[in-house]
Amino acid sequence: MQHRYSFDITTVRRGTAGLLLCTCLWVPMVQAAENAGPSAEASQTSARIQTARGVLEASQTAKLAAGLSARVLKAPYRPGQHFRRGALLVAFDCSRQKARKTALEAARQAARLKLDNMNELLAAGAAGELEVTLARAELQQAEAELGVVKAELKDCRIYAPYAGVVKQRHINVYDTPPINTVVYTILRDSPPKIKLIVPSAWLAWIKPGTPFSFVVDETGTQYPAKIVRSGASVDPVSQTIELTARFTRPARGALAGMSGVARFETLKEEAGK
Repeated sequence: MQHRYSFDITTVRRGTAGLLLCTCLWVPMVQAAENAGPSAEASQTSARIQTARGVLEASQTAKLAAGLSARVLKAPYRPGQHFRRGALLVAFDCSRQKARKTALEAARQAARLKLDNMNELLAAGAAGELEVTLARAELQQAEAELGVVKAELKDCRIYAPYAGVVKQRHINVYDTPPINTVVYTILRDSPPKIKLIVPSAWLAWIKPGTPFSFVVDETGTQYPAKIVRSGASVDPVSQTIELTARFTRPARGALAGMSGVARFETLKEEAGK
């Protein structure tokens, strides 16, 4: 009988020790799970995606106009063609201006000789100050008219101000466009900029340098980008503001005129502002 009670006590002791060991292991695990649970859940739900529509615009656009009215001899570039800086875009027939330049150079020479003669006559007492003044004025007039023709001759050729691509050609060879007529619309050959229209409340968390991704509708390609600057004022009716952004890596295939969606990853408290 004594031996049976001894066996039961040993069994109870072993069971009690095992229970204490399990309890010691379970409590830290529960505490760790309780501590890790909220932070893990917060990390999964703290981010929110904000989207806005945007359009790609050329970094620089220029409309080149005719500085004179003359017949077009050359206009070699067509829409979509690229050109280098200094390339000849338009050549006009300036034979009339060149002939006028020759005539005015002769008139200037005659006016200079007349002035020299009047100065000699004035020194000899055979002419007065008025005659000399009038001769000097004739020379100045001839030089001014010659300067106008020289300026027109500079407009006989239109060269590319920078490397770019032709957006539109408005004239053809043998046309005689009036003065100040736009002959070419060109775009600078550089990555386009991104224009976004967003709620003005976003200014609470959007700053220059804020990163985002831009998905182009036409190609489905996603590019990294960042905000460069915000507009000068908020539209009081729609409560929106224009943002300007740029791509942060080469955006091959992205052309001016394409549109897409900007995706901003923000914190929940920021997105709610």
